Amino acid sequence: GLLEKTDETFQFSHDRVQEAAYNMLNSQDRAKRHLKYGLALCMRATLDDNNGMIFTAVGQVNRTGPEIIYSAEEKSLISASNFRAGRKAMGLSDFGSALKFFERGIDFLHNDHWDDDYEFSLEIFDCAAKCAYAIGDHEKLKLLSNQILVSARSFEGKLNVLCYTINLLCDASLLDKAIEK
Repeated sequence: GLLEKTDETFQFSHDRVQEAAYNMLNSQDRAKRHLKYGLALCMRATLDDNNGMIFTAVGQVNRTGPEIIYSAEEKSLISASNFRAGRKAMGLSDFGSALKFFERGIDFLHNDHWDDDYEFSLEIFDCAAKCAYAIGDHEKLKLLSNQILVSARSFEGKLNVLCYTINLLCDASLLDKAIEK
């Protein structure tokens, strides 16, 4: 058969059968299923403080987009979970993956996030900027820096991103531009 029963669970008899069943779903249904499973895993990872599960959880959720999520609570959970995965990836010195997690976390922030959740907004943008600096991505660092420089409420909020930008310019032998900053 196509399914095999093992204990109390069922599994596909072959990877190709599973792949065919998956491909029969339309893209909207696939996104909803990834979201459903990802949210359940995000909540479980948060409750159990399971750092290993967080990558799987956000991997599922990130296959969707913020446009199919209407709940502010779900968007906040997804943003926070991506932030947590990004911090974990930074701890593993995987700055490229960390930047992707932070960017997805930023994607799920609501429109007034700088007003409603300033500290979290500053922290996620700052971490993303730090990762962009670490991998030498000038354009992303510039975009993230501009957002922080416009939205930060204090010099201290801007300080890290100014340091990243100046260091990147110095590293790129653009000392004259670094001095302008």
